[in-house]
Amino acid sequence: MITPTEIREKATKIYPRAVAAWLDPLAHDPFPWRIPANLKLFDVPSKNIDSVQRLRGSSKETIGFGYSVEWETRNSRTHGVNDFFPKAITIDSFYDLLKLTSKLNEFQRLEKSVQMIRQRLPELEQWLKQGWQRIVELDAVEDLIAVAEFLIQNPRPSCFARELPLAVPTKLIQQNKALLAQWLDILLPDESIDCSCDPGHFEQRYGFRYFRKHILTRILDTELQRELGLFTEELSLPRHAIANLRLEDARVVIVENQVTLLTLPPVDRGIAFFGMGMGITQLFEIPWLQYSLITYWGDLDVQGFEILALLRRRFPNTNSILMDLRTILEFEHLATSGTGHSPTLPSELNEQEAEAFLYCSANNLRIEQEHILQHHVNEALRG
Repeated sequence: MITPTEIREKATKIYPRAVAAWLDPLAHDPFPWRIPANLKLFDVPSKNIDSVQRLRGSSKETIGFGYSVEWETRNSRTHGVNDFFPKAITIDSFYDLLKLTSKLNEFQRLEKSVQMIRQRLPELEQWLKQGWQRIVELDAVEDLIAVAEFLIQNPRPSCFARELPLAVPTKLIQQNKALLAQWLDILLPDESIDCSCDPGHFEQRYGFRYFRKHILTRILDTELQRELGLFTEELSLPRHAIANLRLEDARVVIVENQVTLLTLPPVDRGIAFFGMGMGITQLFEIPWLQYSLITYWGDLDVQGFEILALLRRRFPNTNSILMDLRTILEFEHLATSGTGHSPTLPSELNEQEAEAFLYCSANNLRIEQEHILQHHVNEALRG
């Protein structure tokens, strides 16, 4: 015999489908909604009395809302002639469903939000059918509508998101980027969207200013530093600034640790970058790297070799130093455990790198760059 608690659990699963039907003006009214239920009585009469009383006591006929029970009279060998046999359980109306699932307040907020969207941004009608759950818990729907309306009138505003001249919280856009991206892709014309950027790059996609990530850079040649007109050898530059550097025949060194970057020896026409792990992809859009001699040196673990392979995939002219089995065996006494990650062998690795990769993977070891002695580094870069 089904219990009132189980009925409420089933009703909670029905709620999203009921809201979807409410949102669709062409959908038929799904109420009364029959709840599939096990209505078989127990063989023990005393247990049936308790179950039937609980079922009746929590039903609409007793408390005025919720589920309804259709009863029928049967002549049973076990129970005799009785009218307490449940035949069907239904939810008669949307209101009954909302009260039964304690969703009434939530739905009232949703109803208000849907009404505002339909009145002010009717283009989002189709989005509502799939995206209504995104706005259920939001208290800022009206503010988000105001932002969308502003961007329709003022596309690609070229200001920081917090600078919009609207009476909304300054963190509103930052906290609701994913939702706004869905809206703006529907509301804005194609020419107002930079489709080369996915919605995850919100500011670039919709024309806001943003804080550009900086790449820690070090000039390894004092003559090159003077040529570039730089007053210091250590800089933190955004990608576009590095792309605009006028460099010819540069020798590029990319490393994975800041300490390592700061201890690199002088290199003729050398410039070094802190790769930041998989953040190394920030360097991929620097055009002059295609014509430069690139040397990569990462940690001796599977991730280090994966980064090397990724870099070489973009810049086939990439060489590596100190990423071979000989270096591993010399410094293995300083190794720590790796992450346990065992990827397949990247096809971009050469024979020596592949041998070292497989050794790291099989032994789950990691040798960080800082453990390699400085004279080894100097010798490798001279080579």
